[in-house]
Amino acid sequence: MSAEAVDAFRVPMSGLRDVSGLAALVADGRLNPDDIVAVTGKTGGWGDTYNTSRVDADQAVRRFLLDHGTRPVPAIEAVPMAFSAGVGTIMTPHLVVYTRTAAEPAADGLPQLAIGNAASTTILPEWIGRAAHVQANADAVRAAAADAGMAPADVEFVIGKSYYPPLEDIAAARTGAAPELDPQGVFGFSSGSIAQAVRVVVDGAPFPDEAAIGTDPALFSDKVAVSSNIWEDVGGAGPQTHLLALGNRRGAGGRLRVGRAVIADLLDIGAVTRAVRDAGIAVGEGPLPPEVRSRIRATYVKYQEPVDGLIRDRRLVTDDPVYVKNLKTVVASAFSAMLQDNMIWISAGGVQQGPPGGGTLAIVLDVG
Repeated sequence: MSAEAVDAFRVPMSGLRDVSGLAALVADGRLNPDDIVAVTGKTGGWGDTYNTSRVDADQAVRRFLLDHGTRPVPAIEAVPMAFSAGVGTIMTPHLVVYTRTAAEPAADGLPQLAIGNAASTTILPEWIGRAAHVQANADAVRAAAADAGMAPADVEFVIGKSYYPPLEDIAAARTGAAPELDPQGVFGFSSGSIAQAVRVVVDGAPFPDEAAIGTDPALFSDKVAVSSNIWEDVGGAGPQTHLLALGNRRGAGGRLRVGRAVIADLLDIGAVTRAVRDAGIAVGEGPLPPEVRSRIRATYVKYQEPVDGLIRDRRLVTDDPVYVKNLKTVVASAFSAMLQDNMIWISAGGVQQGPPGGGTLAIVLDVG
């Protein structure tokens, strides 16, 4: 009986458009570009308005797939790519490319990694702040699970980009007595809309009231790390939400499995060992030993800023808003030290993604 096996290749980048690591894998016969179904990555840059690192990486990888594979342009444009910009200065820019190939089911019968991808319908300006945005994202989550051959309840983690139209388009589309949305409010609703979509589809939660989307901290998802951005030409074709669903499915082939954990707060680096154990690998407390580190294929961290500027009821030494960017360096450094690995994907602004002041974590490991 044939099955699909997922593999993941983690490739360092020496520049914003560097795909030489992918080319080396192809030359060695280890990677077929036509098998790549999704890409995630950490790029350089400070993450400000003028940072083009996400677009640079996206365009470089898609050009690589066109030049080295046989798929047509529309198929390449449909490949979901989730890039997070730099800021955390200890981190290494890198790509993780996921492939799916035919294989035999795992011999031990245990669940192995399955992945699926999907794009939502075009996100319309009039949907922002309304249930329609959640519904569009929920449909995409269901489609990604189906693409992986999983039931929605088998999805362990969702990664991607939840897009929203330019603010001026949203303002032009709003009618009636709808409350005004400032940029932070739009960001919060967009981030919350994907969190609520995962809660509804994966966890079977009831559809939330519109007023709770992006605002009620109790309605968080522990299975999502999706960034939210005003539409830019990166991630996939069109102003849509692009998703990658990861889960562990019986009957799948390969050697990989995904483990996840909730990050209670930004000092909770013990989430790393909980995620490794969740994937089925025994590990003690403290930084990961070499034999476990060598199994890691991808690490995803999504976090929220501390609530009211407090961590464990202690005030931070600064309440200057600029510290938010510095905070990513701190969080990245703490988790990199625990992992003993600085090749991680990390994203801030996780509205309703993890508990207030905390976040979500997923690690893909070789369990063979």
